[in-house]
Amino acid sequence: MRRANVLSGVILAVFGLVMLFAVIPWEIGAGPDGMMSPRLVPSLMMVVVVGLSLLLVINNIRARPDDLRSDRPMPISRGEIAALIKISAVFAIAIGLYLWLTPLAGGAALVFGALWVLGERRPIIYAVMPPALLTAIWFLFYKVLGTGIV
Repeated sequence: MRRANVLSGVILAVFGLVMLFAVIPWEIGAGPDGMMSPRLVPSLMMVVVVGLSLLLVINNIRARPDDLRSDRPMPISRGEIAALIKISAVFAIAIGLYLWLTPLAGGAALVFGALWVLGERRPIIYAVMPPALLTAIWFLFYKVLGTGIV
């Protein structure tokens, strides 16, 4: 596990550096004067990826051999993998509904699906949360920011 962590950390760090110094500057324009650059958020995310990757590498290089015994259980359980697959399916369905129907259908499917997959079974939450979230997002985009979602 230690060797795999170091290798994956190095690969992710190289990926982040390539994105930071090659892909982002080539593919995303600088933006107009007086505005934040559109490169800002992607660059910040790649700095975070590189930082966490280096932290993974350093922690696994410095780890004591007894910390990395192979008789420990796997770090990711089957239940967690199943939850990841379920929530990924919810996102895929929501994106499909967003693209092929309306943003409202995609947003509602995302909220309802996430609640269901995460185990929420109280009807009051299903009745209150989706309309409240979708109304808040509508208000933010259309009234506060003055832009459209689509």
